[in-house]
Amino acid sequence: MTETNDTPAKPKPHWAYEFGPLLVFFIAFQIIRRSNPDDAMLQAAGIFAITAIIALLLSWLKHKTVSPLLIFATVIIGATAGLAIWTDNKLIFFIKPTIMNVLYGLGVIGGVIFKRNIIQLLLGNAFEMPEEKWNVIAIWWGLFFFACAIINEVVWRNFSENFWVTFKTFGFMPLTFLFMICQIPFIQKYGRLKTDN
Repeated sequence: MTETNDTPAKPKPHWAYEFGPLLVFFIAFQIIRRSNPDDAMLQAAGIFAITAIIALLLSWLKHKTVSPLLIFATVIIGATAGLAIWTDNKLIFFIKPTIMNVLYGLGVIGGVIFKRNIIQLLLGNAFEMPEEKWNVIAIWWGLFFFACAIINEVVWRNFSENFWVTFKTFGFMPLTFLFMICQIPFIQKYGRLKTDN
């Protein structure tokens, strides 16, 4: 007698839906700033928000499920872009990555404190590891998010708009992948892959 698993599949991250709108934002900014450098950031931010919403809808249509992180990111993108355009204040959009990373950091470390380890919830289906080791990884992620918030503040305050847009598009993701790679030895030492029986 075979068992059937009726548990709904958990939403999985889809990097294309996250990086695609960011790439559109970068391209839009580069095109617009050639003729209208003063308003390029706000106009590109509006395009970014619209593209992020479209990506969210496409993710739902294709997978019938959406990552909570993608929903959260889209809401923040829409809110900060809309507020920046409404107030004609680019500062709001500059600090969006700072806000997001601080919230991510608080959420991850708060999950450890309140016994709801977010990293374990996301990766626990793939790896088995003692709870205290999951907590170590979660704290690392929280500190990483706080570090990204600080990096964003340093970049937008000290470099040009074009540099910030380029770093926002092509800087944070490689940093994230590098950080993930650095965790592999720890996971290999204390955890193991789950296998289907």
